[in-house]
Amino acid sequence: MSTLQFRLVCFKMACAFACASGASGVSAAAYAASPASASAASSVNAASQPVSTATTEILSVRPVVGDDPIAIRDTLAKHSIHGNAPSLRDRIRALLPLRKSSHNLDLTKASLDHALVFVVPVGYGVLYRSNTHVLTVDADLASEDTPGAILLKKTVTGPDGRGLTVAAEAKAKGYVQQIDLIGLKLDETSKTKIRGHLTISPAMFAKVDGDFAIALICNLTPPYLNDQRTHTDPTDEEPTDITTRTSTLYTEIQAVWLISPQTGTVLAKNLHLSD
Repeated sequence: MSTLQFRLVCFKMACAFACASGASGVSAAAYAASPASASAASSVNAASQPVSTATTEILSVRPVVGDDPIAIRDTLAKHSIHGNAPSLRDRIRALLPLRKSSHNLDLTKASLDHALVFVVPVGYGVLYRSNTHVLTVDADLASEDTPGAILLKKTVTGPDGRGLTVAAEAKAKGYVQQIDLIGLKLDETSKTKIRGHLTISPAMFAKVDGDFAIALICNLTPPYLNDQRTHTDPTDEEPTDITTRTSTLYTEIQAVWLISPQTGTVLAKNLHLSD
């Protein structure tokens, strides 16, 4: 999705949340990321409302892809943006009403001091009952690769030697893999499950045709990024030389939407994350 299209999405988000909040995206020429913005206070208010009837708001006539987690990760790494975990004092101050949001100048320089939108496909956990027209969402966005974190991206390059070679010859024969994992954590919690229900007409359900995704509207929060690499030598069970990069983005969620990314339809704006 182009930067212009995401700004249109951003404008519709701002209207939906009844505020005027802006965003400046990461340069498309540099990283091809397209951040969107939304008002945190209005988003939280929207998320607190009970799920009832699906909305027919259209985000875009083209597929919705959200921000690129690789671009966000690489931007943080390039600018060496790191932050300490919030102190007890910071946590207490965060609970006080009418608090002012703190700003990280490094995030501002990197054009990441605004709301981001990550779109996570939902392949299971969505059940529609045609007799009651109720759509129920009960899905876990984590995976075995990223326990306790929402999996945003998994990329595997290189061949797997399982069943083709033995451990001693795996690397020499080129069975070398690079695995890139990007996960999302909510502060220090492990909330990765989505639950909710809404009423949706048979016509709307037929229109989306099983195409569901979760849109996470969020802001980066300390420590922002944790980047680790691990290496596994070939074994008899897995005769592949594997290097895994696991990157974790830390965020504060402002809103959780259920959307149909191919049709650009917003089905619900008030889902929530739980452990």
